[in-house]
Amino acid sequence: MNQKSICIILVCPEHPSNIGSVARAMNNMGVSELRLVNPCDYLKHGSESAMSLAMHSHTILLNAKVYSSLQDAVSDKNFIIGTTNRIRGHHKFLHSAWTIKELLKTNNDFTFVFGRESSGLTNSEIDLCNHLLTIPTFGTSHSLNLAQAVMVVLYETSKYLNSEVNAIQPSFKYKTTANSEHIEMLKNNIMSFLQKINYIKNGNDKKRKSVFSKLLAEKKLTAKEVNIIQGIIQKAENKIDSLINGRQ
Repeated sequence: MNQKSICIILVCPEHPSNIGSVARAMNNMGVSELRLVNPCDYLKHGSESAMSLAMHSHTILLNAKVYSSLQDAVSDKNFIIGTTNRIRGHHKFLHSAWTIKELLKTNNDFTFVFGRESSGLTNSEIDLCNHLLTIPTFGTSHSLNLAQAVMVVLYETSKYLNSEVNAIQPSFKYKTTANSEHIEMLKNNIMSFLQKINYIKNGNDKKRKSVFSKLLAEKKLTAKEVNIIQGIIQKAENKIDSLINGRQ
């Protein structure tokens, strides 16, 4: 694993200067893949433009891919780590940036997602992540500047990837997890099945989906495992349909 297997995603970044500073931080740490979800006009001219802050890092900005939603941005990614400074909903556990190596040991490619400067990630965006990461702070303010947050996460990641201890460890085969697109299809099929058997009632579908999002994220399912579960759901639905039709 190396820095080339890392992707940074910024969701709805509001200030061009922050995007430019993120590109510079990425370049410092040897990371080049940047994805932006509904960004501001970051390539506009002016003293606060992204280009003016991206010292020697213009290529990262020019090659950045732009998406209309986080779901589209992570559809081909296997292991997604969202960043937040607080626990919300059913996501009860936050990994610390200090212990990020525990996550790095289990996968060979990573996508780090950073939310809006003003409000972070929404609950539905958090549901798309396999894990949540926070950066411990000890002052009266708990929020970091976007570029600062990216630099801290990449620095902690780089410490592990480039440590002498890691370099002499014997290689082992990583578990290749299913990508986000397959996981989201599985979630939708689970929800559809639960509605068919009347398990979901009184408009609690969002709450239930968050529960299953957390459950599936923790299991780190492979594509084969996802296909097995999809097959079970399909068989169950076919059986229900045949029973219903047999009574008509």
